[in-house]
Amino acid sequence: MAQVCSPACAISLAVSKRSKAEKLAAIEDRKETKVRLERLKTPSQHESECRAIVQKIARIRDRFDGCISCHMPANYGGMWHGSHFRPAGNNAAVQFHLWNIHKACAQCNLHKSGNLSAYRPRLIEKIGADKVAWLESQNQIVKTSVPYLIRFKAIMGKRLRRLEKQIALHN
Repeated sequence: MAQVCSPACAISLAVSKRSKAEKLAAIEDRKETKVRLERLKTPSQHESECRAIVQKIARIRDRFDGCISCHMPANYGGMWHGSHFRPAGNNAAVQFHLWNIHKACAQCNLHKSGNLSAYRPRLIEKIGADKVAWLESQNQIVKTSVPYLIRFKAIMGKRLRRLEKQIALHN
């Protein structure tokens, strides 16, 4: 029945039990805060988070390729972007589609607006003319809902974490 052997042992046991309870309460508080903050996000914030996840997946997928738009090799030390063939703002139907997003250097993506004159031929070479034609034909107006974006973010986030884990194991 005795849990302690001395008063000093009793004090240390009480402190450890209290600290465990405080830690559990802090963890629960952080979870509640995270849920509240998630509910306060706007649809555009959810969209930008989804776009960031998909662009990172595309950069990982293309990690051994150079820039889709120019001659920049894969060992270029600068910043890489996930460049959209069809701009994300105007083409909601394909903004998260991986055929539409490929690795590009910062110069092409930012300063040359994707360098589409060189992007298209290399994209045809990479994924095929039929897929590029399909991308170009997607003109419907799509309104994504917040529940869809949350679900998309969860699924693609899981896929991203799995890819990052595979890369970490192979390096």
